[in-house]
Amino acid sequence: MSRRLLYIDPTYGIAGDMFVASLIDLGVPLSHIQDQLKHLDIAGYEISCSTVRRGPFAAKHFQVSPNPEVESDPSSLSHPHQHHAHSESHFPGHPHRKWSDIRALLERSKKGLGEPVVTNAIRVFHCLALAEANVHGTAIEDVVFHEVGGVDSIVDIVASCIALEYLNIDFILSGALPMSSGHVDTAHGRIALPAPATLRVLTDWPVTTGREGLEQVTPTGAAIVAALAKPGRLPSCTLRGTGVGAGTANPKGWPNILRLVLGEQAEDASAPEVDVISAHMDDLSGEHLPGLLNALIESGAVDAFATPVIMKKGRSGLWVQALAKPEDSQSVSETMLIHGSTFGLRRHRTTREVLERWHESVDTPHGPIRVKIGARNGKILHASPEFEDVRRAAESTNTPIPRVHSEAVTAWTTKKRNRQ
Repeated sequence: MSRRLLYIDPTYGIAGDMFVASLIDLGVPLSHIQDQLKHLDIAGYEISCSTVRRGPFAAKHFQVSPNPEVESDPSSLSHPHQHHAHSESHFPGHPHRKWSDIRALLERSKKGLGEPVVTNAIRVFHCLALAEANVHGTAIEDVVFHEVGGVDSIVDIVASCIALEYLNIDFILSGALPMSSGHVDTAHGRIALPAPATLRVLTDWPVTTGREGLEQVTPTGAAIVAALAKPGRLPSCTLRGTGVGAGTANPKGWPNILRLVLGEQAEDASAPEVDVISAHMDDLSGEHLPGLLNALIESGAVDAFATPVIMKKGRSGLWVQALAKPEDSQSVSETMLIHGSTFGLRRHRTTREVLERWHESVDTPHGPIRVKIGARNGKILHASPEFEDVRRAAESTNTPIPRVHSEAVTAWTTKKRNRQ
């Protein structure tokens, strides 16, 4: 097994649009972000992404622009204005949106966007709301967002969460963030850098001295890092890709970019032992089984499954089993007892062997699809397209799933042949 990590290198700073642009450069299709944002109950904008230069580097630039056809609609939410050097807003006016309104907006979009995307977006906004409440001395429910309440900032945050979900990121690490000096104009007037909300958001985070006169870390960028990442250096891993996103400003003398590193870590091969936790259940409804299996995975199981069995007295039932690392065994056992219908369980320790695993992306007529590769002693034994990628591509192009799966296998086989 392996874990996918994302490392944020904020040496030159971070803003919401820079983060989205870097994720697109890592391989997230702009079309996927566009399709998913349609589930967000907000209008009056269009998104685009182009390649620009910042200093000596090529980078992606993500932009949220007003849609003239929708902008005049009074029901549209496109009134934002955002002031920071990394991303200058293209929307007129100053929005005044309460945190509770934005939270409700996100909750309404949960069915279409999916719970992980909405949960992460709410975490980012909640982080900002706490900071604003602290800065202005108000209750969190009374917080009114100005710049961060704009359509562009809302789109930046939600698009970031959509892209992270697409890349199937397991954990995020970030380096120290640069704290600029000077001043910036906002809806509250001219304030000193770093912005008060940025400082509050980054409490207990490692920071470093930034540059004069340019807001290198915006409140949105700070909240994305504080809510979704942990501080740390790039760990030992297999490098799978890098993404470079550009800020709007193009100052002389240094590149206004954000770098992301996508890596993959194999599980510790020196600890191959697992606990097998199992129980027979003859009164568990079939509709409740998926909830039990999901709960076991969420509590730390590396795998969970069920097998139909004939129990004593000829009763039909289920044999539910979960595999867990020794340190997670107790948590998984408690979950089995709480969410299952058993009055007891069995547990024993064993060893297991797993293939080396990683992902490779292939291009198909239906869009990019990740393929899981399994190898032993350097020899590839299996290659299997990720089902969620196949399903998503099939739905977006109205193509049967088996056909998309077959074409992904063909694309990977061709890619492998061309490398040889």
